[in-house]
Amino acid sequence: MSLSDLDEPVARANERALDLLFTSDPVLIDVRPAVAVLPGMTRDTVLTSGPPLPWPEYTGGQREGIIGGVLYEGLASSREEAVRLLDRGEVRVGGCHDFGCVGSLAGITTASMPVLVVEDSASGGRGFCTLFEGAAPDRLNYGVYNAGVQRNLEFLAEVVGPLLSRVVRSAGSGIRLRPIMERALRQGDELHSRNAAASGLFLRAVLPALLDLDAAQARVLISYLGADDYFFLRPAMAASKVMADRMYGAEGSTIVTAMAFSCREFGIRVAGLGPRWFRGPLPEIETARLLPGRTRDDIEPMGGESLITEVCGLGAFAQAAAFPLESYQGGPDAMVRRNLEMYEITAGEHPAFKIPFLGYRGTPAGIDVARVAATGITPALDVGIAGRGGGQIGAGSFRAPLRPFTDAWAAFRSQAATPTPTS
Repeated sequence: MSLSDLDEPVARANERALDLLFTSDPVLIDVRPAVAVLPGMTRDTVLTSGPPLPWPEYTGGQREGIIGGVLYEGLASSREEAVRLLDRGEVRVGGCHDFGCVGSLAGITTASMPVLVVEDSASGGRGFCTLFEGAAPDRLNYGVYNAGVQRNLEFLAEVVGPLLSRVVRSAGSGIRLRPIMERALRQGDELHSRNAAASGLFLRAVLPALLDLDAAQARVLISYLGADDYFFLRPAMAASKVMADRMYGAEGSTIVTAMAFSCREFGIRVAGLGPRWFRGPLPEIETARLLPGRTRDDIEPMGGESLITEVCGLGAFAQAAAFPLESYQGGPDAMVRRNLEMYEITAGEHPAFKIPFLGYRGTPAGIDVARVAATGITPALDVGIAGRGGGQIGAGSFRAPLRPFTDAWAAFRSQAATPTPTS
């Protein structure tokens, strides 16, 4: 069965998917411990990025991050004990997406970690993401766990999370994220690798509520929110999860609802094919800027689910809005070419996410597996780069592999060609 045989029903389903994406209204309503809000989360569960793997298959920094999560939760007193618990299945490893959340890089999410609770006011659906760990090179989501990482995670859980919760809840109806994201795109962000404008806009949005804290508490929270431009990546990820998940309501659609990768493989989900992961090799690097003294031989894939932003027409699908990233995206000409190419594999243009350089054209949105399969063009991805032994060593532009998209399109055609049983 060819695409032309499915044109009309697929077009209608994809139009429905895009309508669900475009009309979503993600609102930050609280910050709570993961175990209190993630469906199915337990004290002895550690979540991580990518299509789920059996525990023995996790390697390198992602494996170390999972072990660190076990230690952080006090489920084991030593690394060796943590490995034994994981080997015996006494600590469960799960995929973030299966619990309604998304994780940055290794994506480690454990029971006591504070997560942003984002709710779609249009549907009531929720998405979650942990807080930004800060700019220190040693971070759990980059595969490092040591005393400094533990202290920082405890600070987020015991101080920042509760204060941010108070501020968000005092706003009454929460903090609407989409207006911040729309405006940030006009101010040089693409809401993945660059969040400078969005982070500042968020701080301004919560400023009145900060005045309700005492001076010392306000100073702590302002210092955290203003310390690094990457704070807003996590709200953007949770918002994108909410927006993308709405598209599961479009039965028969060929639009991608999730992209993620682990230390071993890359995977996608498709609206009309439910929660099934279509898997393939890891993404390939197109351009990268690494820290001094580092080479591509130092790069180690640890996973990542911040690609949920690309699913919604952000990140690499809005590169031409973020020329400040040119030093590691190949320069403005390459960024514009890459961005324009994404229109060839998407089913529409976002009516609110706009790119000033392209005459305020809407960002390409709704990655269509049929278009990817037909053109051979795969999604561009803006990705932070982890190094062997842990830590961030750079950032760059990657390309998704083709196989998951062609496999998904084949599965879709097979499903469409199968007669529906009659009673």
